[in-house]
Amino acid sequence: MAYFDEIVKNSDQIITFTSAVTGKEVSFPAFITNFSDDYSVAWSGETLFGRVDPIKNYQSTSRRISAAFDIVGKDEETALQNFFNFSTMIQMLYPVYSDPVGSNIKSRTIRAAPLIRVRYSNYIRSDSHPRGLLGCIGGFNFSPKFDSGHIITESKEMVPLVYNMSFVFEPLHEVPLGFNQAGQFLTGKFPYNQGEPVTDEAQPATEPVGGE
Repeated sequence: MAYFDEIVKNSDQIITFTSAVTGKEVSFPAFITNFSDDYSVAWSGETLFGRVDPIKNYQSTSRRISAAFDIVGKDEETALQNFFNFSTMIQMLYPVYSDPVGSNIKSRTIRAAPLIRVRYSNYIRSDSHPRGLLGCIGGFNFSPKFDSGHIITESKEMVPLVYNMSFVFEPLHEVPLGFNQAGQFLTGKFPYNQGEPVTDEAQPATEPVGGE
């Protein structure tokens, strides 16, 4: 019988994180436990004398993705690899520094912010880059499931078999989002890669209740 990670690979249910500055990439079978994709529109308001409603001026539309998923190790080898990948992903949250300035090895300047690309099926995707959406991750939450057990290495380190990881991601879209003057959206099938549905106009979309 196929294990979970084999099933999700065959169905492209893999979540991938790629450092935009170092190119390092890690992937996990996406056993999603929570997913939320929030869109917010910001307006400025100006209240004029004698006018009931304020004048609204559009400012921006922003997006915020929150997700959580379980990382499951089916055996010791998988658990160790998953935990190594998870540690690599945590390292991606830190910036790139310059070489030491002068003789003090701690005297460095930040050369690049820790921007990350995320890809997950058609839920987190980019029309312009195959490795996914570019953006800012606010942090990762690591929650090992102690009732599922741990592997104890020869150096007495704990490696969880199952743990939950959650994160908040704010995309920085690299292409214009909006409509042209003809009313066509500029960026393909944003956000979930869905085109215009094809329906048979000769048949009703749903059957009447009771067959009437």
